[in-house]
Amino acid sequence: MNEHSWYVAGKQSVLAAAALDALVADVGVGEADRFAGCYLELLEERVAHLHHAAVTADLDEVHEAALSLHATSAMVGAEELAGSVAALSEALVAGALAEVGAALQEIEITAAVTTGALVARRAAVPAGAAA
Repeated sequence: MNEHSWYVAGKQSVLAAAALDALVADVGVGEADRFAGCYLELLEERVAHLHHAAVTADLDEVHEAALSLHATSAMVGAEELAGSVAALSEALVAGALAEVGAALQEIEITAAVTTGALVARRAAVPAGAAA
């Protein structure tokens, strides 16, 4: 059992336990919880920004928004969301515009599921408490 985690260990989820463990090991429980809180606060805005950039075909903005969302998602263990963002970027680079809409929809759904999972994990063990 992971003695320092702020999430429930062993649950199947859109969140990767190894990434969460690494974040907690790197910065501690309190900072990891604060990072997760900031991630959640900004997630909807980041997804909307990425969506807007993609539908307006602003490739520079898409790359910037995708990089930010991908990196923070990976840090908090949201690997499915990070993968969906990478797929959107690849579709745009390849000029596969037919895939962009599906990729955006996948990102929005995965972001919602990720939000629920991360909120549940944060609520399961209070910040600073040992699991």
